[in-house]
Amino acid sequence: MTILLSTEIDDRIDFKTHLKYTDLIVNLSHGLKISGTLTPKLSKTDVAKLQDKIKLIRLTKTSIDNENAIVSFDKEYSTASVLWLPIKTYYLMYHLLCVIECLLSGKLSSLTLKHYDCVSLFTQMLERGEIKFSNPRLNTTFDNTILNFTSKLGEHLRSNVSEDVLYQLIMKKTAKEKVNNYKIVYGLSGKKLKDKIRIKSFESNIKISIFDFFHLMRLRMNYRNLNFIDNIPASYTKMYFEKYHNSSNNFYNALSKYANELIDSTS
Repeated sequence: MTILLSTEIDDRIDFKTHLKYTDLIVNLSHGLKISGTLTPKLSKTDVAKLQDKIKLIRLTKTSIDNENAIVSFDKEYSTASVLWLPIKTYYLMYHLLCVIECLLSGKLSSLTLKHYDCVSLFTQMLERGEIKFSNPRLNTTFDNTILNFTSKLGEHLRSNVSEDVLYQLIMKKTAKEKVNNYKIVYGLSGKKLKDKIRIKSFESNIKISIFDFFHLMRLRMNYRNLNFIDNIPASYTKMYFEKYHNSSNNFYNALSKYANELIDSTS
């Protein structure tokens, strides 16, 4: 896994890090498949009630693919569309996960799961082995110890960095973002003792997986920390867009195939 970059962005470690992380996700999800041990509880007669959600999934996927088609022949378009892709990708996955959970639980209320609950639920399913990705690395869940993971300075940008190190760095970054988001949502400054206790408790019980990565990228691009693509040449934002789109497509194919298998096995 090697990304050859010109000297144009030598000083943009933030962008190169994002590009490196996305490159790994694309590689890990190539030809991805999902299997599960649970039997769907949704009745066959209720499957028709999924149609509105399925329509939304198709519209979201079409929107993403249309953006990709434009970017493919107009790299300048990527400087704007790259901001929306992680958001659209997350919602594409979120709607699919809601359909899958609805099929498995038999509860139509699952179609409107809260985002945090949805991500946590599927992380728990991964941990219990109730669903499995064909790439074992993506089945790994992490607790608070990932926050203490360390690597050599600049190792993540080296061409010979191992997938294991790079994936743990991605999950460490995801865990830190999840803690930061918790502080923002609940207005915790970390200066007051009671705030410190709440934050420490949250960190102690944190559990993350690949599902958190897509959720936190959505929050990052939706609300804050957009400067990693500021003043990046269009040829590179195009590269980033295309890699992220590939990962989006890989997960979409795996999740939609699994959802269809569950629909076919309803009784």
